[in-house]
Amino acid sequence: MVHDCVVIGAGPGGLVATKELVEAGIADVLCLEASDRIGGLFAKGYDNLLLTSSAVFSMFSDFWIGPGPLHRFWTKAEVVEYWTRYAAAFGVLELIRFGARVEALRQAADGTWQVQLAGGEVVRAARVVLASGANNAPRYPDWAAGLTAIDAVHAADYRNAAALEGKRVLLVGGGESAADIGLEISRVAGRTWLSLRGATGWVTPRMRGEIAADTATHRGVWGLPRSLGPWISQRVLAFEAARDDPVSQATVMLNRLVSARGGIWGTYGTKSLGLSTAIAHHGMEVVDEIVTVGQGGRQLTTASGAVLDDVDAVVFCTGYTSRVPFLPEGLRARSPRSLYKQVFDPGTGATLAFVGWARPCFGSQFPIMEMQARLVARVFGGAQALPPPDEMTRVAARDAARFGAQLGHHGERVQSLVDYHLYVDDIARLIGCLPPFGRLLTRHPRLWLRVVYGPTQATQFRLRGPGAKPSLAREIIARLPVSPFNHMVKAGLLGRLRVALGQVVPRRVRPVQVGAPALQRKGGG
Repeated sequence: MVHDCVVIGAGPGGLVATKELVEAGIADVLCLEASDRIGGLFAKGYDNLLLTSSAVFSMFSDFWIGPGPLHRFWTKAEVVEYWTRYAAAFGVLELIRFGARVEALRQAADGTWQVQLAGGEVVRAARVVLASGANNAPRYPDWAAGLTAIDAVHAADYRNAAALEGKRVLLVGGGESAADIGLEISRVAGRTWLSLRGATGWVTPRMRGEIAADTATHRGVWGLPRSLGPWISQRVLAFEAARDDPVSQATVMLNRLVSARGGIWGTYGTKSLGLSTAIAHHGMEVVDEIVTVGQGGRQLTTASGAVLDDVDAVVFCTGYTSRVPFLPEGLRARSPRSLYKQVFDPGTGATLAFVGWARPCFGSQFPIMEMQARLVARVFGGAQALPPPDEMTRVAARDAARFGAQLGHHGERVQSLVDYHLYVDDIARLIGCLPPFGRLLTRHPRLWLRVVYGPTQATQFRLRGPGAKPSLAREIIARLPVSPFNHMVKAGLLGRLRVALGQVVPRRVRPVQVGAPALQRKGGG
């Protein structure tokens, strides 16, 4: 038996891919999941895992978040419960085969795929969607191999801080996992250091008062030219610097370390005040990169010469590599940047698709997964053709150069990293479902307001084009929050005025002068 399509993984990417394939009329879809539950890495995350995109931003386009406040962030249990309801509503659960661990994937001479499972069984499919995610192999710095006398754990295996109470702990990394885990550890550890190779991501809060901060991740600001990134960053820094509280001052200190040419648009977001709070209220000390390991890790020395003594444990929040061991050798270590729209490999064309191999700097990864899944379903269903392989390669190289120029070393280190708005709009243009902004403004101004000044989530891409669900989309969009008239909206309006006047903007983020002294990196001891 040859299935029309096999989807590997029942995390959010696998669930939305399976659902979109079925809606596209592909009759025989099988989803393989190695574990006994849906949710992927999210279901196995650390105990206090909280999404860094709000519920209305994280939702899939055609399935409402359910009862409760709009401005909330799901725990891992809550988001898995939402995905379970979604999968049940669209008939996906019955298509999942649990306990099916894939050990090898290879393409036969006739073009079909052979999916070998643990135990030797081979499942055959005409097409395959790889939705096991890009976060599949923990990344460590080279010096981690020297930690032979102390405890060391990666965020992938971390659960809670109970074993670190009273200990002297080094946290490595400045992303969102580091923010949540670092705050939890700093509350109970005897001493906590944060080691940064350069900087954290651009630190923003989850909430501003009672409003989800990512409501401001809207087209009113993110629709501006990326050349305005340094100018926008200056305004955001000035806003935070004017807030006379320790957490805001710590946030300014961390964001001043960001050296990206594009400022806030040249790096990723650390959408949590966990590190700022740990620094301001729990004594976390910021040090630079570790370069020397002594005494099996008990003594660590930074690039600037600071010495950390009597270290008990190191927690690595250093991300992942995109390596999938069961793929054919030629695809095993393939960079997402080499894929057409980070979805299709030019060599395998319309028979193999990668869903979830794009991580947004800001915004949410779940709308990206859905947009990828919608494109895959159209291609696999025959409604849309891919370009010739040479053209796919050329486009992939062009996109890689664009994101490389914008994101610099962050884009080089994290090959899945993309600018959320540029990427989802690009996929929407391919599908033909970009919102009709002009028509909305003239005929449905209230809807336009929510599309442009509400969170840029997936529902607006259901208003028209293939896969459109206009009535449902209008109903959901009418329930979405709209950004208050805050510093981000003002920056967006001023930015548009600058563009209209043709003003030149600064090329780099300049230091912002604040009333209180900025926190500085500290040494060890």
